[in-house]
Amino acid sequence: MLVQTHFPRKLSRTRYDQYLASGWFRGSVMLYKMDLLCIDDEVFSVVNIRLNMEEFVLRKSQKKILRKAEQKFDIQYGKAEPNKEKERLYQEHKHRFKGFIHGSLEEYLYANFGESVFDTREVCVYSGEKLIAVSYFDLGYRSMASLLGLYDEEYKSWSLGKLTMLKEIEFGIKTGKKWYYPGYVLDLPSKFDYKLELGNMEYYTPTRRWVSYKKFDPTSTNAYAIRSMTNEISQDLNDLGINHRLWLYPYFSMGYVGPWNAFFLRAPALIELGHDMRGLIALSYSLEEEAYSIYRIHPCPDGPQFLKMEKSDEFAESQNYLNHLYKVGSTIIENCNKEIVLNYVKILAKKQDFIPSI
Repeated sequence: MLVQTHFPRKLSRTRYDQYLASGWFRGSVMLYKMDLLCIDDEVFSVVNIRLNMEEFVLRKSQKKILRKAEQKFDIQYGKAEPNKEKERLYQEHKHRFKGFIHGSLEEYLYANFGESVFDTREVCVYSGEKLIAVSYFDLGYRSMASLLGLYDEEYKSWSLGKLTMLKEIEFGIKTGKKWYYPGYVLDLPSKFDYKLELGNMEYYTPTRRWVSYKKFDPTSTNAYAIRSMTNEISQDLNDLGINHRLWLYPYFSMGYVGPWNAFFLRAPALIELGHDMRGLIALSYSLEEEAYSIYRIHPCPDGPQFLKMEKSDEFAESQNYLNHLYKVGSTIIENCNKEIVLNYVKILAKKQDFIPSI
């Protein structure tokens, strides 16, 4: 499955190690596993990475960041305790986030329950009495997971994001941890790649193994398959002279979550063919089935009750996203090869009530 979720009622440190080693992330009070992400006008694969702290050696540039900051600022470790100053940093930092965003720091860490099953710690950086950076990380038994880094942009020249990650690693080494999980990068170059500068990373392969990131093959990812198959059939539609439009659908994960998942659209990338009297007609490629389907989709009128998180600005500003929660109304043809789909599209384009995409 492209998306999996789990809401643990209790969680031992050893069990958390196992989840992290199996490609899971912590998000608020749940654990989740997501293979794909729609941001920056593209569909990407999420590539989990980790650092072996037993082999970690500070680089010259990292030593410089630490030395300068430790001479200038007061750096403290502690249990995670959101407050007004940390919330201020979170709100000021939100514009940098991608995708879907928790409304507050309290919501990010605890979903407003005030506590969780995770043992979450923080690194705080103070200039005098002013909080200028804070980062959060979870502890397992032999692992630790970096969650979130916030900093005052007036101090960005001090590389505070890198500083707090280095201090997290320092904490891990001092407390006998082996694996540091800084989150993920994407299968194409992105702003997340700064994490790779920390040290020699391993990545979680599609075959569920951890190997050196130097062996990473972007053509082995799910996103590569979706981009390739979607672009290929789009080119075929162009050759046939059939108007269509490509969309990214960032809400695809809702099709995998909760008891209502069967109703919602699961395609992160789809092609709008047009409309008829019964709705918008689209086609997409399914990774699970390795085939194409054509169906009618409709905006879900109850979308706001399912979508509690805020959307990043790019979803509203870009013209490439379907910005509503959609449900599948009816399936026209399902799990077919490209030739069958293209033949049906040619028939569809000739129907009297069909209005092609502009």
